[in-house]
Amino acid sequence: MGKPKRVRFQLIDPKERPEPEAYRLLRELRTEQHFDTAEAKIALAWQKGIKADVDGRLMLGKCVRASELQRELVDLDFVILLNREVWDDPEFIEKKKIALLDHEMSHAARAVDADGDPVTDTKGRPVWRTRGHDIEEFRAVVERHGCYKYDLEKFAEALAKRKKSPLFGDAEKAPNDGILDAADRLAASVRSGEVTQMTISTPGMEPVVIDKEGAERIHAAAERAKLKKK
Repeated sequence: MGKPKRVRFQLIDPKERPEPEAYRLLRELRTEQHFDTAEAKIALAWQKGIKADVDGRLMLGKCVRASELQRELVDLDFVILLNREVWDDPEFIEKKKIALLDHEMSHAARAVDADGDPVTDTKGRPVWRTRGHDIEEFRAVVERHGCYKYDLEKFAEALAKRKKSPLFGDAEKAPNDGILDAADRLAASVRSGEVTQMTISTPGMEPVVIDKEGAERIHAAAERAKLKKK
């Protein structure tokens, strides 16, 4: 018998109690900003095991419009896919989650005809489309969250690097406490602001560029390792 194929998608149950954080944030966001999607039936789903592309970019979320056939099978208009690993990361704070959901919701738009009137299908259902970006980002999203996209991209980049290097991992997964302590001492000048970044490496590993956020993570991992010893 062959090895079972891994399931990479998992719908988030909106009826779960307490209410899933992702649905709570989405509900609040739609109430405050995305009035034009009031009729849209939107589900959230986890996408697991996402790997960075060849340029090191990691997908954080994606708004997928249901096709005509899919709407016949399920009563949904859109599914917003969320990177489960990124969402659950302690450093992916609520502010970043809201900005990400705001961006993905901005892709959801009502289809209109040549006169600008909303389109419905022969069953009387609203017809939806996927809205493209204003140049590189939605203007409204930038107005609400500032130039957040760069921060999210840097976070994803750091997360991708952390997955490749034990220096960015949890203390439990680090090769040994000595490396963590050494990395913490080396990165201290970055954490204190004396320098903006530095590159450190260990035998058999690719060099890792440490910025201030990375230095803070290394320090936190080293402190956790010390507490674990006690």
